[in-house]
Amino acid sequence: MENALNGQTVIITGITDASSLALSIAKECKNQGAQLLCTGLGRTPHHKNVSENGLAYLEKTYSDFVKTVQTELGQEIKTYALDVGIQESIDDFASLLKKEGISVNGLLHSIAMDKTIRQGKVKPIMDVTRDEFMDAMNISAFSLLALTKALYQQSLLQKKSSIIALSYLGAEKIASHPYKNIGMAKAALERLVKELAWELGKTDGIQVNAIRFSAYTASKAGGAIEGLAAAVAEAEEKSPLGNAIPQDLADEVVYLFRKNNRITGEIRNVDGGYHIRG
Repeated sequence: MENALNGQTVIITGITDASSLALSIAKECKNQGAQLLCTGLGRTPHHKNVSENGLAYLEKTYSDFVKTVQTELGQEIKTYALDVGIQESIDDFASLLKKEGISVNGLLHSIAMDKTIRQGKVKPIMDVTRDEFMDAMNISAFSLLALTKALYQQSLLQKKSSIIALSYLGAEKIASHPYKNIGMAKAALERLVKELAWELGKTDGIQVNAIRFSAYTASKAGGAIEGLAAAVAEAEEKSPLGNAIPQDLADEVVYLFRKNNRITGEIRNVDGGYHIRG
């Protein structure tokens, strides 16, 4: 594909550092001609009653995100602070894009959070609290609906746009490493993808798909999951083609972001074929 995304504007969420899968995707989207809008967790006017340590964390997280984007993608790339756990932050983001006269052709949802994963350990599902369960659902799944809805209501999502959410095999099966609570949220995310594909496809020709990628330890999220390194080695051995690499994922995203595809409601696997095993 040469300049497959020329003239398209794509929102990339989920970049945290140079090892982020979202960054690999953003690079390929840019290589294919897309204009990028990148969002990262950061302090907003809606972060009230937050401790000084909490505010310092938000500011450092956003600073690191901006530095990564500017270093890896270029100084000209637009960055926005966005906390998908706060509806007002989502609404402000959509309103700002509207004010800037921006039309959106693609949205990458690469956001997840699970408080039951701490210091490399994953809580047994029987120990998960209501708040922990709902927090993971809110950030990892509902945020796709909240962000899509805000963009749609502001008439920012163009007809025949494409929305892609990143998922994992643990949404469907008991993974060989503890995935537990976040697996529940990813399952909800994939179900939401199908509902959005039906509704938005019927009204506006918008495609909505999810991609399950190989186990990956280089990112902050992957590196925090207990047993994932061993799972990567196992998958490399047992996958027909070996584990997929970030470029494989980026290529698949670009393919799905292309205009005039008739691909929607799919949960696609980019994992070297590991998913076909029992």
